[in-house]
Amino acid sequence: MPTQNTSSAFPKQLAIFSKSLIWGLCISVLLLTIFAKLSEGLLYHELGMFDKVIGELIRGFTTPSLTSVAIIITYLGSAYIEIALMFILGAVLLFRLKHIWETVLLAISLSGAWLLNIILKELFRRARPDIVHLVQAGGYSFPSGHSMVAVAFYGVIGYLIWLNLRNRSKPSWYVVVFTFALILAIGISRIYLGVHFASDVIAGYVTGGVWAITCIVGLTEIRNSEHV
Repeated sequence: MPTQNTSSAFPKQLAIFSKSLIWGLCISVLLLTIFAKLSEGLLYHELGMFDKVIGELIRGFTTPSLTSVAIIITYLGSAYIEIALMFILGAVLLFRLKHIWETVLLAISLSGAWLLNIILKELFRRARPDIVHLVQAGGYSFPSGHSMVAVAFYGVIGYLIWLNLRNRSKPSWYVVVFTFALILAIGISRIYLGVHFASDVIAGYVTGGVWAITCIVGLTEIRNSEHV
């Protein structure tokens, strides 16, 4: 009898697993295609005009007040802020809400994105824009670490908040809007401050998106397997 129950549960688990992976795989393939195009453009020096036009357009709005705002926004994508948030939110998830897997997901989304960004920067070794930098920035430029980690880390945070509100039948649409706005603002601030090309930011978005999807689908599969 236990063997029969296990056998009947396997197809159900496989169906859930397949459904969860389909959307994640489709979006990831699309994002990876964009990254491949950007990488090809970088290797063949085809991104110059695109980066120049977008960069000059964004920096054309430069004012002292806007620069101060951009610096504040860009610091929200810094390692110090994100690590602090990870420990604070992780403590709430683990000790107050007893959500072990969500805590693990938060840590993996941040650490994994930073590690992947380091690897990609070393692989492409693109120099930063040769213009005045309004904030200090070291290392290579492609892809943007702030943009990549913002999508992965803040994207996962937004997802967890959205999911919690949705499960409690509370309005959750504003979480999605705020999360996208924050991620977009961080990326634009890097171009505005002169420390990244537009293609760096887009590359960071797409690679961070793939990592965020991987983390979210992983959590979904773990939850589904526990309910089978």
